[in-house]
Amino acid sequence: MADKKPKVFAASQRPAPTQHVPQQPVQPQQEAPQQPVQPPTYQPPVPQQPPTYQQPVQPPTYPQPSETIGNPQVSSGEMAAAQEMLRRTQEQLAARAAAAQAKSMEEEIKVPVAALPTYASMLDDPMTPISSLQNQPSPVAPVEEVKNDYSALSEPKWDAPFDLIPLPSKGKTYKGVRESVKVAYMSGSDENILTSANLLESGEFLRVLISRNLLEKNLTYDDLTLGDRNAIMLWLRGSSFGNMYPVTVIDSNGVAEEHDFDLNELKYIHLEDDPDENGCFDFTCPQGGNVLKYRFLTVRDEDLIEKKLKDDEDTGSQLNSRSTYTLQQQLVSVDGDSNPVVVKRFAENMRLGDIKAFRKHYESKESGVDLNITIRTVGGESVSTFLPFNINFFWAN
Repeated sequence: MADKKPKVFAASQRPAPTQHVPQQPVQPQQEAPQQPVQPPTYQPPVPQQPPTYQQPVQPPTYPQPSETIGNPQVSSGEMAAAQEMLRRTQEQLAARAAAAQAKSMEEEIKVPVAALPTYASMLDDPMTPISSLQNQPSPVAPVEEVKNDYSALSEPKWDAPFDLIPLPSKGKTYKGVRESVKVAYMSGSDENILTSANLLESGEFLRVLISRNLLEKNLTYDDLTLGDRNAIMLWLRGSSFGNMYPVTVIDSNGVAEEHDFDLNELKYIHLEDDPDENGCFDFTCPQGGNVLKYRFLTVRDEDLIEKKLKDDEDTGSQLNSRSTYTLQQQLVSVDGDSNPVVVKRFAENMRLGDIKAFRKHYESKESGVDLNITIRTVGGESVSTFLPFNINFFWAN
């Protein structure tokens, strides 16, 4: 078909054939000159612009079978082949576009968070989720912070043998904690903790020791109430070194005597009242009539109180504000208002009679271990004292 020239005109545009008519004899001088027929002007086809992959490719319009009667060079097979070629071209263009988009997304994912334009504002925004920055390398801590970081030593011994220890609070003040918790037996690695001078001097040995052996994912050392912490500490000591604990008392004559006290004789006080959904309890001031919501102090609260007292000492304050600081940590709301400023001001201006009544109520409800003990001396005298908790508590001798 390559040697055939395409026909430009349709059949309807061809000149009609001349019919034969008998000629009449005419005079030569009357014969009109015949005008030459002008050939039609050739119009080249207008080239079509190639489609781009951004725009949907419109398939070309092919003539219907009825339109090919005067164009025998275009067959139905050629049209089918052209349509198949067009379909394949469209598929290839779509595949290339999808591959380019996937590559662009992959490159965007590899961009580090620190390179984003909004990275600086993310660091300054306290509402920015930590997960958005979790892939960033942590800044190198100063030597002093590394020295005082005991988080690695405090990692729980999840695979160690344990026992279920009942809590004096019955787990009521925690979320997702039962009445008894898993506590591991102390091992040789714990003895290293007890003999480390740095831990003993910093006072962090008890935090590290209990954190290592408390095997509860929903409960940490800082969350423990003071009573529950003491109960776990007593169990760790008794299960490792026995229940006989040496106590030194001084009789009425000023003579010091050392006695072995059985830790099993200590009285445990359990929490009988049920708190609200937030672990809080109610109290109404007898004088002011204010309705208070309070909670029992935790290890975290105790550490915060001690820090405030230490700050006062460093600034040269002559006041001992332990009572006020303790009250501020105990109270949660006053007459339904839980604004920290309101609670702090109320604790500072609370009537003394209401403070005394609240403290008595608090102590009657608080769970834990009664550490008040009585020792009988050699002379038959009974000496009341308080069971001391010091660095020697975890040594047999």
